[in-house]
This record gives sequence, C-alpha cells and structure tokens, in this order.
Amino acid sequence: MNSSLRVPLCLITGLTGADKRAFIHALLAVRPTEQRWALLDNDGGDIARDAAGAQLAVSVINGCACCTGQVALQTGIVQLIRQSRPQRLIVVASGAAEPAALEHALRQEHLARGISVDHRFCVMPSQAPAALPEPARRLLQRQIAAADHVVDENPAALQAETNAARKMLQFGEAIRLLGSPTPTSSASSRRIVS
Repeated sequence: MNSSLRVPLCLITGLTGADKRAFIHALLAVRPTEQRWALLDNDGGDIARDAAGAQLAVSVINGCACCTGQVALQTGIVQLIRQSRPQRLIVVASGAAEPAALEHALRQEHLARGISVDHRFCVMPSQAPAALPEPARRLLQRQIAAADHVVDENPAALQAETNAARKMLQFGEAIRLLGSPTPTSSASSRRIVS
C-alpha cells in the first residue's frame, strides 16, 4: 500500500492512566473538528469512556498489548480503521507495555500496510520518577528511550530523567506537533534533538 494511504498512528505510552488521560483530554479539546480520529484504549477503558462523547470512534482492548494481547491490539486497530476510516488513530498503551514488543506488534506486515506510526509519545508520571519502585522506573526509562517525544506539564523538572537527545514537550507543544504534516521518513529521523 502507498505510504500516503496509510492511517497515521500516534502511540502513547506512560506508566499512569491519569497522566495519559490528561494528555488525551488536552489533545481532544483542540482536535480539528473536520478531522476523523479514532482512539484505541489499552489502558483500562477510562480513557475510552471519557472520549466516547468526543465524536470519534473509540474501542477498548484488554490484556497486555505487547505480549498476550498482541492479536487483540492488531485486531482492534484493523476493526477501528475499517469501521471509522479515521484520518488519525491514537493508541493508548497499558502502563505495563514494553515498547520493543509494541513496536514489533505494530510492524507486522499485514498491519503495517494500513498504518504508519508517525508519533510516539511517552507521558511522564506526575510523581517524580526517582520515587518509583525500581522495576517501574526501568520500564519508564525504556518507554522514554523508545519515544520520539516525552510529554510533561513541567519539562524542566524532569530533564535529568530523560535522554539528552530527547526533547521534552509540554502538552500544548505535543498537540501542535500532532497537527503538523505526517513525516514519511524513517523513525530515527523523526526524533527531535535538543
């Protein structure tokens, strides 16, 4: 399939549902009304319930989208695209999602023909990452490393937690970025360096 015909997909990771919900709320508040978006919630369903009245196609999948739930993730994406024909698809991953496994699931040949992952956001937790238990902190570091952009309301406070090559974005900046034209180059060239 021609890459210009693929649906641009925005992958949102992060440890806590509340922080991702806040980001989605901000995102949907400024979504262009003429654009058809769809949202796939793999983070417990609260985000999908909140977005249900936002005039966009919404679906929930359960299970770990990066291991046992890969088939559910892929099926959910295909169903949303077929049913709603969105111009952008937002996928909110579970807080426990391993980024490498998510990427693997999204790059499966049958799925990659219909989608193009154009943005990967990691939404930082409201609590300081240093206060997280060690396994959660290591997972967050992997999610940050896999993200194109790290999103937080207070980027300066968390700069030490992120890779220096990653640009910290506030919600508003991330939302403006989603409104920009979809890049067609490789994932590595989409990263923004400070």
